Amino acid sequence: NSSTPAQIERGRAKLWARWDAQSVTDGVCEIKDSYNVTSVVYNSTGQYTVNYAITMANANYLMVSMQRYNSRTQGTGGSANLTTTQCTSWRSYDGSGNLSDRTIAGLMIFGDV
Repeated sequence: NSSTPAQIERGRAKLWARWDAQSVTDGVCEIKDSYNVTSVVYNSTGQYTVNYAITMANANYLMVSMQRYNSRTQGTGGSANLTTTQCTSWRSYDGSGNLSDRTIAGLMIFGDV
């Protein structure tokens, strides 16, 4: 199903992406699927910049993230390091709290545009 502009304005995710942080070409992660995300830049182990195709109204939006290492191992955490109206810097951690690249990572953003 596609969303209408009115539905999006009322609270659906303004952008989202799922990417493979272990599949990187020229410093950019392979995006498996996305909405309003232009790229996921690989900065270093477990550290990424997610660039938006839209500009958020402010940097006070909600970000929900997920990660998984393989088909059986769930990731333990991800966090936003820095958010702006056009991108977020996101980090991925393993079970010991170390920065780690994941085969499946993703996020959704909710807020005003």
